[in-house]
Amino acid sequence: MASSNTPAVNEEYFKSYADLEVHALMIKDKPRTDAYRDFIQKNSDLFKGKVVLDVGAGSGILSLFAAQAGAKKVYAIEASSMASVCEEIVKVNKYENVILVYQEMMEEVELPEKVDVIISEWMGFYLLHESMLTSVIVARDKWLKEDGILLPSHAGMYACPVNMTDYCNEKFNYWENVYGFDFSPFLMRSLSAQMQQPAVAHLNENQLLSDRELVARFDLKTMTMSEIEDFEEQIKFTIKKNSDLHGFAVWFDVRFTPDLGTDQYGLTSRELSKSLENGQVDTNTTNSSSTTGMNHITLGTSPTDPETHWKQTVCFLPAALQVNKSDNIFCRLRFSQDESNLRHYNISMEIMEDFSSSSESDLDEEEEEDTESHPVPCDCGASRCTLIRAIMEKYDAEQNELEMEAEFTDVSAEVQAAQAMNDSSCLDMDNSLKDDSTSAEKDES
Repeated sequence: MASSNTPAVNEEYFKSYADLEVHALMIKDKPRTDAYRDFIQKNSDLFKGKVVLDVGAGSGILSLFAAQAGAKKVYAIEASSMASVCEEIVKVNKYENVILVYQEMMEEVELPEKVDVIISEWMGFYLLHESMLTSVIVARDKWLKEDGILLPSHAGMYACPVNMTDYCNEKFNYWENVYGFDFSPFLMRSLSAQMQQPAVAHLNENQLLSDRELVARFDLKTMTMSEIEDFEEQIKFTIKKNSDLHGFAVWFDVRFTPDLGTDQYGLTSRELSKSLENGQVDTNTTNSSSTTGMNHITLGTSPTDPETHWKQTVCFLPAALQVNKSDNIFCRLRFSQDESNLRHYNISMEIMEDFSSSSESDLDEEEEEDTESHPVPCDCGASRCTLIRAIMEKYDAEQNELEMEAEFTDVSAEVQAAQAMNDSSCLDMDNSLKDDSTSAEKDES
Protein backbone atom coordinates (compact mmCIF):
# COMPACT_ATOMS: atom_id res chain seq x y z
CA MET A 1 0.00 0.00 0.00
CA ALA A 2 1.21 3.50 -0.83
CA SER A 3 2.47 5.43 2.15
CA SER A 4 1.07 8.80 1.09
CA ASN A 5 -1.17 10.49 -1.46
CA THR A 6 0.13 12.06 -4.63
CA PRO A 7 0.37 15.88 -4.73
CA ALA A 8 -2.50 15.92 -7.25
CA VAL A 9 -4.81 14.04 -4.86
CA ASN A 10 -3.95 16.37 -1.98
CA GLU A 11 -4.32 19.45 -4.17
CA GLU A 12 -7.81 18.39 -5.24
CA TYR A 13 -8.76 17.59 -1.64
CA PHE A 14 -7.64 20.94 -0.22
CA LYS A 15 -9.16 22.79 -3.16
CA SER A 16 -12.56 21.39 -2.18
CA TYR A 17 -12.15 22.89 1.30
CA ALA A 18 -11.60 26.38 -0.12
CA ASP A 19 -15.35 26.50 -0.74
CA LEU A 20 -17.03 28.73 1.85
CA GLU A 21 -20.27 26.73 1.58
CA VAL A 22 -18.50 23.62 2.87
CA HIS A 23 -17.51 25.44 6.05
CA ALA A 24 -20.93 27.06 6.37
CA LEU A 25 -22.50 23.59 6.23
CA MET A 26 -20.24 22.33 9.01
CA ILE A 27 -20.64 25.33 11.31
CA LYS A 28 -24.43 25.25 10.87
CA ASP A 29 -24.43 21.54 11.78
CA LYS A 30 -25.66 22.28 15.31
CA PRO A 31 -25.07 18.83 16.92
CA ARG A 32 -21.50 18.87 15.57
CA THR A 33 -20.53 22.39 16.59
CA ASP A 34 -22.40 22.26 19.92
CA ALA A 35 -20.56 19.08 20.94
CA TYR A 36 -17.15 20.78 20.65
CA ARG A 37 -18.31 24.01 22.23
CA ASP A 38 -20.07 22.28 25.13
CA PHE A 39 -17.09 20.11 26.03
CA ILE A 40 -14.67 23.03 25.90
CA GLN A 41 -16.93 25.32 27.95
CA LYS A 42 -17.78 22.67 30.54
CA ASN A 43 -14.12 21.61 30.88
CA SER A 44 -12.41 24.98 30.53
CA ASP A 45 -9.81 23.95 33.14
CA LEU A 46 -8.33 21.64 30.48
CA PHE A 47 -7.62 24.70 28.30
CA LYS A 48 -6.70 27.51 30.69
CA GLY A 49 -3.03 28.39 30.24
CA LYS A 50 -2.54 25.45 27.83
CA VAL A 51 -1.10 25.18 24.32
CA VAL A 52 -3.62 23.84 21.80
CA LEU A 53 -3.20 22.47 18.28
CA ASP A 54 -6.21 22.63 15.93
CA VAL A 55 -5.70 20.16 13.06
CA GLY A 56 -7.64 21.19 9.96
CA ALA A 57 -8.85 24.45 11.49
CA GLY A 58 -11.06 25.49 8.58
CA SER A 59 -12.91 28.67 9.57
CA GLY A 60 -11.24 28.61 12.99
CA ILE A 61 -14.35 28.00 15.10
CA LEU A 62 -12.68 25.35 17.30
CA SER A 63 -9.60 27.54 17.77
CA LEU A 64 -11.87 30.38 18.88
CA PHE A 65 -13.63 28.13 21.40
CA ALA A 66 -10.24 27.11 22.82
CA ALA A 67 -9.01 30.70 23.02
CA GLN A 68 -12.25 31.78 24.66
CA ALA A 69 -11.76 29.06 27.29
CA GLY A 70 -8.39 30.56 28.25
CA ALA A 71 -5.81 28.78 26.09
CA LYS A 72 -2.38 30.42 26.22
CA LYS A 73 -1.60 29.67 22.57
CA VAL A 74 -3.54 28.01 19.76
CA TYR A 75 -1.85 26.79 16.56
CA ALA A 76 -4.51 26.62 13.83
CA ILE A 77 -3.33 24.45 10.91
CA GLU A 78 -5.30 24.77 7.66
CA ALA A 79 -3.76 23.67 4.35
CA SER A 80 -6.46 25.10 2.08
CA SER A 81 -6.82 28.74 1.03
CA MET A 82 -9.46 29.01 3.75
CA ALA A 83 -6.52 29.78 6.05
CA SER A 84 -6.57 33.44 4.97
CA VAL A 85 -10.26 33.71 5.87
CA CYS A 86 -9.54 32.01 9.19
CA GLU A 87 -6.82 34.56 9.90
CA GLU A 88 -9.21 37.43 9.21
CA ILE A 89 -11.85 35.90 11.51
CA VAL A 90 -9.25 35.58 14.27
CA LYS A 91 -8.31 39.26 13.89
CA VAL A 92 -11.84 40.65 13.88
CA ASN A 93 -12.48 38.68 17.08
CA LYS A 94 -9.28 40.09 18.61
CA TYR A 95 -7.57 36.75 19.24
CA GLU A 96 -4.54 37.34 16.99
CA ASN A 97 -2.24 37.31 20.02
CA VAL A 98 -3.47 33.84 20.99
CA ILE A 99 -4.29 32.08 17.70
CA LEU A 100 -1.54 31.64 15.11
CA VAL A 101 -2.73 30.38 11.69
CA TYR A 102 -0.50 28.20 9.48
CA GLN A 103 -1.43 27.54 5.84
CA GLU A 104 0.41 24.23 5.58
CA MET A 105 -0.26 20.51 5.62
CA MET A 106 -0.11 19.08 9.13
CA GLU A 107 2.48 16.57 7.96
CA GLU A 108 4.84 19.39 6.95
CA VAL A 109 4.30 22.09 9.57
CA GLU A 110 6.98 22.93 12.15
CA LEU A 111 5.78 24.30 15.48
CA PRO A 112 7.92 26.11 18.05
CA GLU A 113 6.78 23.85 20.90
CA LYS A 114 4.84 20.74 21.89
CA VAL A 115 1.17 21.04 22.80
CA ASP A 116 -1.12 20.03 25.69
CA VAL A 117 -4.27 19.52 23.63
CA ILE A 118 -4.98 18.44 20.05
CA ILE A 119 -8.47 19.27 18.85
CA SER A 120 -9.79 18.39 15.41
CA GLU A 121 -12.99 17.74 13.50
CA TRP A 122 -11.53 15.05 11.26
CA MET A 123 -14.54 12.76 10.75
CA GLY A 124 -15.91 11.94 7.30
CA PHE A 125 -18.81 9.85 6.06
CA TYR A 126 -18.89 6.47 7.89
CA LEU A 127 -16.16 8.01 10.12
CA LEU A 128 -13.10 7.43 7.94
CA HIS A 129 -13.87 8.90 4.51
CA GLU A 130 -11.17 11.40 3.48
CA SER A 131 -8.68 9.80 5.92
CA MET A 132 -8.04 12.99 7.87
CA LEU A 133 -7.52 10.89 10.97
CA THR A 134 -4.04 10.04 9.66
CA SER A 135 -3.09 13.72 9.94
CA VAL A 136 -4.27 13.74 13.56
CA ILE A 137 -2.11 10.69 14.32
CA VAL A 138 0.91 12.40 12.70
CA ALA A 139 0.27 15.49 14.83
CA ARG A 140 -0.06 13.37 17.96
CA ASP A 141 3.17 11.47 17.40
CA LYS A 142 5.19 14.60 16.64
CA TRP A 143 3.68 17.38 18.74
CA LEU A 144 1.57 16.09 21.65
CA LYS A 145 3.09 16.07 25.12
CA GLU A 146 3.19 12.71 26.86
CA ASP A 147 0.39 13.68 29.24
CA GLY A 148 -1.54 15.59 26.55
CA ILE A 149 -5.10 14.83 25.41
CA LEU A 150 -6.88 14.53 22.07
CA LEU A 151 -10.41 15.80 21.44
CA PRO A 152 -12.39 13.87 20.52
CA SER A 153 -10.57 11.11 22.35
CA HIS A 154 -12.40 8.03 21.08
CA ALA A 155 -14.40 6.95 18.04
CA GLY A 156 -16.76 4.06 17.35
CA MET A 157 -18.20 2.71 14.10
CA TYR A 158 -21.53 0.85 13.97
CA ALA A 159 -23.54 -1.11 11.43
CA CYS A 160 -27.14 -2.27 11.11
CA PRO A 161 -29.20 -4.05 8.43
CA VAL A 162 -31.75 -1.71 6.88
CA ASN A 163 -34.86 -1.62 4.74
CA MET A 164 -34.58 0.89 1.88
CA THR A 165 -37.94 0.32 0.15
CA ASP A 166 -38.85 4.01 -0.12
CA TYR A 167 -35.38 4.88 -1.36
CA CYS A 168 -35.49 2.14 -3.99
CA ASN A 169 -38.98 3.15 -5.10
CA GLU A 170 -37.85 6.72 -5.57
CA LYS A 171 -34.48 5.94 -7.17
CA PHE A 172 -35.19 2.82 -9.20
CA ASN A 173 -38.82 1.68 -9.54
CA TYR A 174 -39.74 4.99 -11.12
CA TRP A 175 -38.00 3.89 -14.31
CA GLU A 176 -40.29 0.91 -14.82
CA ASN A 177 -42.99 3.22 -16.16
CA VAL A 178 -42.06 6.70 -17.38
CA TYR A 179 -45.16 8.36 -18.89
CA GLY A 180 -46.21 4.93 -20.13
CA PHE A 181 -42.78 4.03 -21.54
CA ASP A 182 -40.50 1.20 -20.36
CA PHE A 183 -37.20 2.71 -19.17
CA SER A 184 -35.78 -0.57 -17.86
CA PRO A 185 -32.40 -0.05 -19.63
CA PHE A 186 -32.02 3.15 -17.58
CA LEU A 187 -33.05 1.21 -14.47
CA MET A 188 -30.43 -1.50 -14.96
CA ARG A 189 -27.67 1.06 -15.38
CA SER A 190 -28.88 3.01 -12.36
CA LEU A 191 -28.85 -0.15 -10.24
CA SER A 192 -25.38 -1.05 -11.46
CA ALA A 193 -24.06 2.40 -10.57
CA GLN A 194 -25.63 2.17 -7.09
CA MET A 195 -23.87 -1.13 -6.43
CA GLN A 196 -20.51 0.52 -7.12
CA GLN A 197 -20.67 3.06 -4.30
CA PRO A 198 -22.55 3.52 -1.02
CA ALA A 199 -25.46 5.91 -0.64
CA VAL A 200 -25.40 8.71 1.93
CA ALA A 201 -28.88 9.37 3.31
CA HIS A 202 -30.85 10.28 6.40
CA LEU A 203 -32.53 7.12 7.70
CA ASN A 204 -35.30 6.84 10.24
CA GLU A 205 -35.56 4.41 13.11
CA ASN A 206 -38.27 2.34 11.36
CA GLN A 207 -35.79 1.35 8.66
CA LEU A 208 -33.48 -0.38 11.15
CA LEU A 209 -34.01 -4.15 11.19
CA SER A 210 -31.95 -4.97 14.30
CA ASP A 211 -30.01 -3.36 17.11
CA ARG A 212 -26.85 -1.58 16.02
CA GLU A 213 -23.64 -3.58 16.33
CA LEU A 214 -20.13 -2.29 16.98
CA VAL A 215 -17.79 -2.62 13.98
CA ALA A 216 -14.68 -0.85 15.30
CA ARG A 217 -13.52 1.38 18.14
CA PHE A 218 -10.47 3.60 18.29
CA ASP A 219 -8.56 5.23 21.13
CA LEU A 220 -6.91 8.24 19.48
CA LYS A 221 -4.22 8.43 22.16
CA THR A 222 -2.85 4.95 21.48
CA MET A 223 -4.05 3.77 18.05
CA THR A 224 -1.70 3.20 15.12
CA MET A 225 -2.00 3.93 11.40
CA SER A 226 -2.29 0.22 10.60
CA GLU A 227 -5.57 0.02 12.51
CA ILE A 228 -7.31 2.15 9.87
CA GLU A 229 -5.45 1.10 6.74
CA ASP A 230 -7.22 -2.25 6.41
CA PHE A 231 -9.57 -3.84 8.94
CA GLU A 232 -12.61 -6.08 9.07
CA GLU A 233 -15.17 -7.32 11.54
CA GLN A 234 -17.58 -10.24 11.57
CA ILE A 235 -20.96 -9.24 12.96
CA LYS A 236 -24.12 -11.00 14.06
CA PHE A 237 -27.44 -9.18 13.66
CA THR A 238 -30.68 -10.52 15.14
CA ILE A 239 -33.60 -9.36 13.00
CA LYS A 240 -36.49 -7.73 14.89
CA LYS A 241 -39.24 -7.85 12.24
CA ASN A 242 -40.22 -9.40 8.93
CA SER A 243 -38.90 -7.22 6.14
CA ASP A 244 -36.79 -6.86 3.02
CA LEU A 245 -33.12 -6.31 3.77
CA HIS A 246 -31.57 -4.07 1.13
CA GLY A 247 -28.18 -3.45 2.70
CA PHE A 248 -26.27 -2.33 5.76
CA ALA A 249 -26.08 1.19 7.16
CA VAL A 250 -22.88 2.42 8.78
CA TRP A 251 -22.53 5.40 11.12
CA PHE A 252 -20.31 6.53 13.97
CA ASP A 253 -19.96 8.41 17.18
CA VAL A 254 -17.02 10.28 18.66
CA ARG A 255 -16.57 10.77 22.37
CA PHE A 256 -14.92 13.49 24.40
CA THR A 257 -13.83 11.15 27.19
CA PRO A 258 -10.03 11.45 27.50
CA ASP A 259 -10.09 9.98 31.02
CA LEU A 260 -11.68 6.70 29.82
CA GLY A 261 -10.53 3.68 27.80
CA THR A 262 -12.14 1.80 24.92
CA ASP A 263 -14.03 -0.46 27.36
CA GLN A 264 -16.68 2.28 27.31
CA TYR A 265 -17.76 0.82 23.94
CA GLY A 266 -18.27 -2.74 25.15
CA LEU A 267 -17.66 -5.72 22.85
CA THR A 268 -18.37 -6.48 19.22
CA SER A 269 -20.86 -9.30 18.68
CA ARG A 270 -18.03 -11.65 17.67
CA GLU A 271 -16.01 -10.78 20.80
CA LEU A 272 -19.07 -11.37 22.96
CA SER A 273 -19.70 -14.72 21.27
CA LYS A 274 -16.11 -15.83 21.86
CA SER A 275 -16.31 -14.67 25.46
CA LEU A 276 -19.40 -16.79 26.07
CA GLU A 277 -17.89 -19.78 24.24
CA ASN A 278 -14.89 -19.64 26.57
CA GLY A 279 -17.19 -19.73 29.57
CA GLN A 280 -16.53 -16.14 30.53
CA VAL A 281 -19.56 -14.39 31.95
CA ASP A 282 -19.77 -11.03 30.24
CA THR A 283 -22.90 -8.92 30.09
CA ASN A 284 -21.19 -6.54 27.64
CA THR A 285 -21.45 -3.69 30.13
CA THR A 286 -19.62 -0.46 29.40
CA ASN A 287 -17.68 1.90 31.60
CA SER A 288 -18.70 5.47 30.77
CA SER A 289 -18.54 7.19 34.14
CA SER A 290 -15.80 9.68 34.92
CA THR A 291 -13.60 9.32 37.98
CA THR A 292 -12.03 12.74 37.48
CA GLY A 293 -15.13 14.92 37.48
CA MET A 294 -14.78 15.58 33.75
CA ASN A 295 -17.92 16.45 31.82
CA HIS A 296 -18.23 13.93 28.99
CA ILE A 297 -19.80 14.65 25.60
CA THR A 298 -20.78 12.20 22.84
CA LEU A 299 -21.43 13.30 19.26
CA GLY A 300 -23.58 10.62 17.60
CA THR A 301 -24.66 10.29 13.97
CA SER A 302 -27.16 7.40 14.18
CA PRO A 303 -30.71 7.54 12.77
CA THR A 304 -31.94 8.09 16.35
CA ASP A 305 -29.60 11.03 16.97
CA PRO A 306 -30.28 14.60 15.83
CA GLU A 307 -29.51 14.87 12.11
CA THR A 308 -25.99 15.85 11.08
CA HIS A 309 -24.35 16.54 7.72
CA TRP A 310 -22.72 13.09 7.91
CA LYS A 311 -26.12 11.34 7.68
CA GLN A 312 -25.68 7.54 7.40
CA THR A 313 -23.84 5.51 4.77
CA VAL A 314 -25.68 2.57 3.19
CA CYS A 315 -23.92 -0.29 1.40
CA PHE A 316 -26.44 -2.12 -0.80
CA LEU A 317 -26.64 -5.87 -1.38
CA PRO A 318 -26.74 -7.00 -5.02
CA ALA A 319 -30.34 -8.09 -4.41
CA ALA A 320 -32.84 -7.59 -1.59
CA LEU A 321 -33.04 -10.39 0.96
CA GLN A 322 -36.28 -11.37 2.70
CA VAL A 323 -35.72 -11.76 6.44
CA ASN A 324 -37.97 -12.76 9.31
CA LYS A 325 -38.14 -11.78 12.95
CA SER A 326 -35.51 -13.61 15.05
CA ASP A 327 -33.37 -14.51 12.01
CA ASN A 328 -29.65 -14.25 12.68
CA ILE A 329 -27.69 -12.55 9.90
CA PHE A 330 -23.91 -12.96 9.94
CA CYS A 331 -21.93 -10.46 7.94
CA ARG A 332 -18.27 -9.68 7.33
CA LEU A 333 -17.50 -5.98 6.75
CA ARG A 334 -14.10 -4.91 5.48
CA PHE A 335 -12.66 -1.41 5.09
CA SER A 336 -9.42 -0.85 3.18
CA GLN A 337 -7.80 2.35 1.98
CA ASP A 338 -7.76 2.69 -1.78
CA GLU A 339 -4.18 2.39 -3.00
CA SER A 340 -4.62 5.05 -5.69
CA ASN A 341 -6.26 7.52 -3.29
CA LEU A 342 -5.73 6.96 0.42
CA ARG A 343 -8.49 9.43 1.24
CA HIS A 344 -11.03 6.92 -0.05
CA TYR A 345 -11.93 3.48 1.27
CA ASN A 346 -13.04 0.31 -0.45
CA ILE A 347 -15.90 -1.21 1.52
CA SER A 348 -16.82 -4.85 1.01
CA MET A 349 -19.35 -7.06 2.74
CA GLU A 350 -20.12 -10.75 2.75
CA ILE A 351 -23.10 -12.67 4.11
CA MET A 352 -21.88 -15.71 6.08
CA GLU A 353 -23.47 -18.75 7.69
CA ASP A 354 -21.93 -18.00 11.11
CA PHE A 355 -18.81 -16.60 12.73
CA SER A 356 -15.73 -18.02 11.02
CA SER A 357 -12.01 -17.46 10.70
CA SER A 358 -10.99 -14.74 8.26
CA SER A 359 -7.80 -16.49 7.13
CA GLU A 360 -7.67 -17.38 3.44
CA SER A 361 -6.97 -21.07 4.08
CA ASP A 362 -9.94 -21.39 6.42
CA LEU A 363 -12.14 -19.53 3.96
CA ASP A 364 -11.12 -21.95 1.19
CA GLU A 365 -12.05 -24.89 3.44
CA GLU A 366 -15.37 -23.25 4.29
CA GLU A 367 -16.17 -22.76 0.62
CA GLU A 368 -15.46 -26.45 -0.08
CA GLU A 369 -17.70 -27.49 2.84
CA ASP A 370 -20.42 -25.06 1.74
CA THR A 371 -20.39 -26.49 -1.78
CA GLU A 372 -20.86 -30.01 -0.40
CA SER A 373 -23.63 -29.19 2.10
CA HIS A 374 -25.18 -26.26 0.24
CA PRO A 375 -25.32 -26.79 -3.55
CA VAL A 376 -25.75 -23.68 -5.67
CA PRO A 377 -28.55 -22.71 -5.75
CA CYS A 378 -29.73 -24.08 -2.39
CA ASP A 379 -33.29 -24.02 -0.99
CA CYS A 380 -32.34 -24.53 2.67
CA GLY A 381 -33.62 -21.07 3.64
CA ALA A 382 -30.35 -19.87 5.20
CA SER A 383 -29.75 -16.16 4.68
CA ARG A 384 -26.60 -16.68 2.61
CA CYS A 385 -28.25 -19.26 0.35
CA THR A 386 -31.34 -17.09 -0.05
CA LEU A 387 -29.15 -14.15 -1.07
CA ILE A 388 -27.19 -16.31 -3.54
CA ARG A 389 -30.46 -17.50 -5.08
CA ALA A 390 -31.76 -13.93 -5.30
CA ILE A 391 -28.54 -12.79 -6.97
CA MET A 392 -28.70 -15.69 -9.44
CA GLU A 393 -32.33 -14.92 -10.28
CA LYS A 394 -31.47 -11.26 -10.74
CA TYR A 395 -28.54 -12.25 -12.97
CA ASP A 396 -30.76 -14.59 -15.03
CA ALA A 397 -33.34 -11.83 -15.46
CA GLU A 398 -30.67 -9.40 -16.58
CA GLN A 399 -29.20 -11.98 -18.97
CA ASN A 400 -32.64 -12.70 -20.46
CA GLU A 401 -33.15 -8.97 -20.97
CA LEU A 402 -29.73 -8.65 -22.58
CA GLU A 403 -30.42 -11.66 -24.82
CA MET A 404 -33.80 -10.21 -25.86
CA GLU A 405 -32.09 -6.89 -26.54
CA ALA A 406 -29.40 -8.71 -28.54
CA GLU A 407 -32.04 -10.63 -30.53
CA PHE A 408 -33.87 -7.38 -31.22
CA THR A 409 -30.59 -5.84 -32.31
CA ASP A 410 -29.87 -8.81 -34.59
CA VAL A 411 -33.35 -8.62 -36.12
CA SER A 412 -32.96 -4.88 -36.57
CA ALA A 413 -29.60 -5.46 -38.23
CA GLU A 414 -31.13 -8.07 -40.57
CA VAL A 415 -33.97 -5.71 -41.46
CA GLN A 416 -31.51 -2.90 -42.11
CA ALA A 417 -29.34 -5.21 -44.22
CA ALA A 418 -32.34 -6.39 -46.19
CA GLN A 419 -33.47 -2.80 -46.65
CA ALA A 420 -29.98 -1.87 -47.82
CA MET A 421 -29.97 -4.76 -50.28
CA ASN A 422 -33.41 -3.75 -51.51
CA ASP A 423 -32.28 -0.14 -51.88
CA SER A 424 -29.20 -1.36 -53.74
CA SER A 425 -31.30 -3.56 -56.03
CA CYS A 426 -33.64 -0.68 -56.75
CA LEU A 427 -30.66 1.53 -57.48
CA ASP A 428 -29.18 -1.08 -59.84
CA MET A 429 -32.57 -1.49 -61.52
CA ASP A 430 -32.93 2.27 -61.83
CA ASN A 431 -29.46 2.57 -63.31
CA SER A 432 -30.27 -0.27 -65.71
CA LEU A 433 -33.46 1.45 -66.80
CA LYS A 434 -31.50 4.65 -67.33
CA ASP A 435 -28.93 2.78 -69.39
CA ASP A 436 -31.65 1.14 -71.50
CA SER A 437 -33.33 4.49 -72.00
CA THR A 438 -30.07 6.08 -73.11
CA SER A 439 -29.42 3.24 -75.55
CA ALA A 440 -32.89 3.58 -76.99
CA GLU A 441 -32.44 7.31 -77.48
CA LYS A 442 -29.17 6.69 -79.31
CA ASP A 443 -30.80 4.08 -81.56
CA GLU A 444 -33.61 6.51 -82.45
CA SER A 445 -31.12 9.16 -83.34
